[in-house]
Amino acid sequence: MADDSEGGINPVNADDATWILTASFVIFTMQTGFGLLESGAVSKKNEVNILMKNAVDVVLGGLSYWMFGYGLQYGQGPGTSAFCGVGSFLVDTDDHEDGDGVFATFIFQLSFATTATTIVSGAMAERADFNAYILFSFVNTITYCIPAGWMWGEHGFLKKMGAIDFAGSCAVHLTGGASALVAALLLKPRLHRYDHGTGSLAMGDPGNAIMGLFTLW
Repeated sequence: MADDSEGGINPVNADDATWILTASFVIFTMQTGFGLLESGAVSKKNEVNILMKNAVDVVLGGLSYWMFGYGLQYGQGPGTSAFCGVGSFLVDTDDHEDGDGVFATFIFQLSFATTATTIVSGAMAERADFNAYILFSFVNTITYCIPAGWMWGEHGFLKKMGAIDFAGSCAVHLTGGASALVAALLLKPRLHRYDHGTGSLAMGDPGNAIMGLFTLW
């Protein structure tokens, strides 16, 4: 399945779309896994906070991916370069386009984009104001789509060099991990984290953390 010259997707039949959406739903269960893992690892007073941040990743991250991200990742309009795509913003199709392919691919890639941001939420746990995190979630999804386009977009220089990333180990997890590292370095440890030594903090709910681990597996 590849992009055509106008930023759409080559014909995808109903069976293809069903499989792509099924895979998308499987990936979306990672949001549940991250939510359980992170809420179990933080203190009780921040349990709801971290769960809401995971929800924000899907809601606002999904909005920004629809508005800008898909176009930056897959756009093939005027102005497209090896750095980013242009076009296909505010994703939609008309009667002359293959809606099954566009929308199925949009949902599939949306699940990847939101996962990349959710990875970062754990590194920022208990150290970021909720309102600030809302802004971060919206912007980080757009940031993710640039390197994702290098790997998967028709314009991408990594794709043209023959690089293959079958399931996002580079485009999703490396990008999310790099963002998480930068966030952790900028925010520094939790307030008073090392006032009483460097031992591990008590987990709010180890059961949730283990269930999150199994869900992610």
